[in-house]
Amino acid sequence: MIYSFPAEKFSIARRALMLPHPDGQHASLETALTECRLGLHRMNRAKLDATIRSQIYTLECFMDSTGFSDADGDSAWTIRLKGLSDEEKSEISRLVDELANFFASQEA
Repeated sequence: MIYSFPAEKFSIARRALMLPHPDGQHASLETALTECRLGLHRMNRAKLDATIRSQIYTLECFMDSTGFSDADGDSAWTIRLKGLSDEEKSEISRLVDELANFFASQEA
């Protein structure tokens, strides 16, 4: 299976998470997760191994903004991201990095 589009999107996401964060850490997280969502859109995951599917599921759980409502003009997703702990932000970075490496390795 060809993963060039997810590889590109996860590479962009990984770069967004690297320091410095000119527009703030929350904006960088939002950019990264937007790229991840684009990279995962319409992906057939049936042929991925269980570990990769689990990592994708965990990342998508961080992207879920169900139960968060708009406030002060911020999107529900922005509100969700602002409430993440440092540990959760580190986990997102780790997942993005590992998935970026996986998709890039499938292109070699």
